[in-house]
Amino acid sequence: MAHFSLSLAHNHWVPAAVFLATYLLIAIESGRGSHLDRTAAAFCGAVVMVLAGVVTLDEAYRTIDWNTLLFLLGMMILVAHFQISGLFDWIAGHVALIARTRFELLVILAFTSGILSAFFVNDTMCLILTPIVLTVTDRLQIPPLPYLIALAVSSNAGSVMSVTGNPQNALVGISAHFSFLGFLGHLAPVAALGLCINIAVLAIFFRSEILRKPLGTRPRTVEVALDKVLLSKCCLAAVLVVALWVLGYSFPLVAVSVGAFILVIGRVKAENVYQRIDWELLLFFASLFVVVSGFQRSGAVDYLIADFHHALEGRFASQLFAVSGMMLILSNLVSNVPAVLLFRPLVPSFPNSHFIWLIVASTSTLAGNATPLSSVANLIVLQQSSKRVQISFWQFARVGMIITVLTTLAAIGVLALEHRWFPGS
Repeated sequence: MAHFSLSLAHNHWVPAAVFLATYLLIAIESGRGSHLDRTAAAFCGAVVMVLAGVVTLDEAYRTIDWNTLLFLLGMMILVAHFQISGLFDWIAGHVALIARTRFELLVILAFTSGILSAFFVNDTMCLILTPIVLTVTDRLQIPPLPYLIALAVSSNAGSVMSVTGNPQNALVGISAHFSFLGFLGHLAPVAALGLCINIAVLAIFFRSEILRKPLGTRPRTVEVALDKVLLSKCCLAAVLVVALWVLGYSFPLVAVSVGAFILVIGRVKAENVYQRIDWELLLFFASLFVVVSGFQRSGAVDYLIADFHHALEGRFASQLFAVSGMMLILSNLVSNVPAVLLFRPLVPSFPNSHFIWLIVASTSTLAGNATPLSSVANLIVLQQSSKRVQISFWQFARVGMIITVLTTLAAIGVLALEHRWFPGS
């Protein structure tokens, strides 16, 4: 068995084949011809990488980025307490109360989901807000399709601005040792511009549903029970998180420490918190670390990079375009977190690595808006709304591809200007 595994390890096609098979299963997942869901597919792929001798078991342990997993776990614990307090339901209810037109509802939803996603992880916000969007559109008697797509693409675009916005940002923030405010300062303009582009494109594509018809009957009141005591404790914990990050303390250490702190002071039954933690997501990413590490050994990434090497070695502007192009391709081939993992070893070799990290974070996230399969956030929205609304691949992609191209160009432009005006920042 050991001899067989060793011989397979020297075959570069084996890790590539395991990687492609894993992502094929992730793409079709359960309910589409396979009994394996995304997490099970990634886990099986990681196990096969070890059994085939591509990575040893000890190497697999070392490949897993425990800092990223601890960071996500700590933030999930804090978000679970916010969810139990009723804050997110209260915010969504007031969105419906404030909007006077369908376009205003689109704007409020886009910025609400985008800003909340920046600080509470985009996948989590899509999980929480999708049923609320369905309820709001049902009460207002308006078609939910444009608003569901707005939720998905805006949660992705808004999450660009913060290291807490999505797993790939957390990975970049930890790998590149960004400060919380430094990351926010660079990418908040990218996120704000992206949200504006989302609104404009959606308003144009769905102009007959958004611009040419009235809103309908608005609810007069919002009946949401807020646990004000728990909410105040959550706000204290959130302020503590941001303050410690601003002071330069470790992202994962602060996240898990404050997660433990809110478990103690929140006085919520632990099982209620555990039910809201996405354990499958943690296993999914742990498995991906191993699968991607094995794929790197196939040399396939080197071939892709070789096609871009002239641009990567050129001026800063051409580097931005080359890296963005690679991230768009990789993110839609293998999803954004694996794309960042694949490209991560190369970034320190760039002379402007600080800005290259930023373009990797932003474009890998914005690439998630291209198709329904491009990000977990999209899949959550489509899956949760499927009993009420069927959103086809083309209905999403015809809007998402345009949004992806325009927001990526905007990100390149913003970072090019920042590099010119603040080269040492």
